[in-house]
Amino acid sequence: MKQENKKAFREIDNGTMQEITREFISRHVHCCQSHLVNELLKKQVFDYDDYVNFYKSDAMLKYEYDVTTPEEIEELKDNGSDMQEIFEHWVCSEWLTNKLEEQGEPILKTDFESWWGRTATNQSIYLDYNIQKLAYKYSYDKRLFNEEVA
Repeated sequence: MKQENKKAFREIDNGTMQEITREFISRHVHCCQSHLVNELLKKQVFDYDDYVNFYKSDAMLKYEYDVTTPEEIEELKDNGSDMQEIFEHWVCSEWLTNKLEEQGEPILKTDFESWWGRTATNQSIYLDYNIQKLAYKYSYDKRLFNEEVA
């Protein structure tokens, strides 16, 4: 009887990971609507209070800025360093939207639609680390596994 063990994420070569991620996003990332969302925000059809995870968590601030005290965290919040900078808005499957929200990605939730607020730009989505991690976690592509005899 053979048992397959998943390789560690860091052991997957970049080309393979990109192919797997490209296939993954083809099912879950539908279309970019950045211009539409920006116009709706400008016209105040909805606003930044409609985002989930628009502000970084204290844990993320500690990690990103190498701070430890509540006073340092509060100072970062006071100067706006806790706001996520969103460059693009994408319509995604409900499943992916939920997974991205769990990862702390900004999600704009309205009565009309929900959008992933992408905090990266100028590169393909399949190169985003968080997307690659999700593709790795939820893909069953045989290239991610080693076969071992049980």
